[in-house]
Amino acid sequence: MPVQIATVRDPQSAEHLKAQAMRREGEAALRLWRAARQLDPDQATLVNHEGLALLNAGERQAAQALLLPALARWPRNIHIANLLGIALFEQGYARAALRLFEHCQRLDPGYPGLAGSLKSATAKLPTTRRAPRAIREAIDAAAVAARARPRPRLSVCMIVKDEAEFIAGALASVEGLADEVILVDTGSQDDTVALARAAKARIFEFEWIGDFSAARNASLSHATGDWILVLDADERVTAASHSMIRAVMEEETTAARVVCPKIKNYTRDGRYLNDGFSGRLFPRRPDLFFSGRVHEEVGRDRPDIVTDYRLDIVLDHLGADPEVIAEKGKDERNIALLEARLAEQPDDLMTWFYLASQHWIAARIEPALEAFLRVLALFERDPGRYGLVIRHVPVPYSAVGATRGLVALSRFEEALDLAYRALARHPDHPDLCYHAAFAALGLGDHEAARALLARAEVGRLDGYDVIAMRDPSITAWRAAKVGADVDFERGAAEAAFEGYLRVYDRLDLEADQVQVAARLVELAAQLGRLEALPELTRRYLRLRPEQLEVALDVAALLAREASPRVGYALLESLSAEIEGLKDAEPFAWAAGQLAEAMGEDRVALGWYEGLAAASQDPRLWAHLSKLLLRLGDATAARAAYGVAKQALAALKGGGV
Repeated sequence: MPVQIATVRDPQSAEHLKAQAMRREGEAALRLWRAARQLDPDQATLVNHEGLALLNAGERQAAQALLLPALARWPRNIHIANLLGIALFEQGYARAALRLFEHCQRLDPGYPGLAGSLKSATAKLPTTRRAPRAIREAIDAAAVAARARPRPRLSVCMIVKDEAEFIAGALASVEGLADEVILVDTGSQDDTVALARAAKARIFEFEWIGDFSAARNASLSHATGDWILVLDADERVTAASHSMIRAVMEEETTAARVVCPKIKNYTRDGRYLNDGFSGRLFPRRPDLFFSGRVHEEVGRDRPDIVTDYRLDIVLDHLGADPEVIAEKGKDERNIALLEARLAEQPDDLMTWFYLASQHWIAARIEPALEAFLRVLALFERDPGRYGLVIRHVPVPYSAVGATRGLVALSRFEEALDLAYRALARHPDHPDLCYHAAFAALGLGDHEAARALLARAEVGRLDGYDVIAMRDPSITAWRAAKVGADVDFERGAAEAAFEGYLRVYDRLDLEADQVQVAARLVELAAQLGRLEALPELTRRYLRLRPEQLEVALDVAALLAREASPRVGYALLESLSAEIEGLKDAEPFAWAAGQLAEAMGEDRVALGWYEGLAAASQDPRLWAHLSKLLLRLGDATAARAAYGVAKQALAALKGGGV
């Protein structure tokens, strides 16, 4: 008998499929978007993505069929209106498209790409096709419905204490976005409150009771907007996120929905550290509130909460700087709050995860390892108890942390065993592969390490793994660089050379650039890659111009193995590129010697004369005398010889 599978509303599974779809292209992506929308038909974001996938596949009529009824349901959703406008424009309905783009302009004049769409549609008006009546009437109805519905208002809610360094930047980042800013102060002694008041924030006082959720919920209680955006003083909403936040607020839904922007962590001077996601944007409703003394969350442990992880909404966070953490005593405060929470709930997996992460940030390896292992043990005790987010965020990250901790304590066999067990569940996790490689290296297993690093380099996170905390530099360059290091150390010169060449332009740390540039010069010389040596040497000298001897050694090698002209060309190019190099006596002497070897005596004379002006070295003057004589200038040769004799006499008179 035929089997029918009932489709149930499952927002979390829809989110998992969404994350997978964002890593796919073409028909594979389109199938996932359709499946996700079936699981969560009330989320306009999934309609937007499916519509975009259809347009990318050239299926304009299918996109129109999807988006037209969606516009009737969500008339103020700018993404739907824009995509429908594009679908109509690409079918030749320029006037209908223009009306939709004008509708978008009324919703958000700063919407990305809108100016170009308006211009293109206007230009096509003379040759436009008349859209069918159903389309024209649907656009008219959407415009009327949009005007009848008020624009959703946004309350930005903040809790602060002594944030004078950061508060002005946070408030400036929500100008033009926030309808009100609610600032709850928990005892500032600096100018935080005065700065916030000057920015027209609504200020309230709250006595700190050692519970972040209590303070957060106090800020929510004063909000009057339709939506809440929770922002810390050391965070900034990126300008590009404004339109995306407005679009989310227009997605009318009755679901208890929490939008999780991407949080990019930086030092206070702007150096990127890492990134993650956090639930910050949600409708103002009584059943959406914070819980947890620290690392507080909205709707924690509630299966009915719809989480929406967004790559297009970004908050830049400056407070993750270890220097800032130390200055504000965040470490001691957070540890105390987490331990208090564990005293009440000793088997709370997420609290153990936060405690492990806090210890790790402070370089307390052993307590961090203990807490990471506790996370894994709690999960293995009852895996079915936990949802997709737990399975794909704290669990693999705890395996990474435990592997790193065991490696740091030289417990390599335990580390590798743990990592391989975790990789059975997360086979493509680049961080797991990368840190497992160091365990293999600790055991002397270079082949296993090399294989793990190759997996780390091409590892591709999917589904909820995409939102996990991770080090993007591993796939960007670290795994490839360490792989080349392994090849270098085990004497596989050819593989190391090719590996370093492949990764060099991706390196983003100067120390690694210097090391790799130096090794490339060494390996090119060893392997006889003479054609590559000049550029590799120039690359190294740009980073370390004081390493004059390297340039001279390479020039001598090129002169010996290729020709003096090749060696001279290297020195000549370096002298033009690196300031002050040609004035260094060993450099000028070497250049002159190579010029003579080429038969270019007058070129050599130019190098020596530059040296002679400030030198009393009798050898230089004697050599200059011989060169001048060879060039037929006997008078100058005699004069140079005289200087050489005087310089030699002076040296002898000085007891040298």
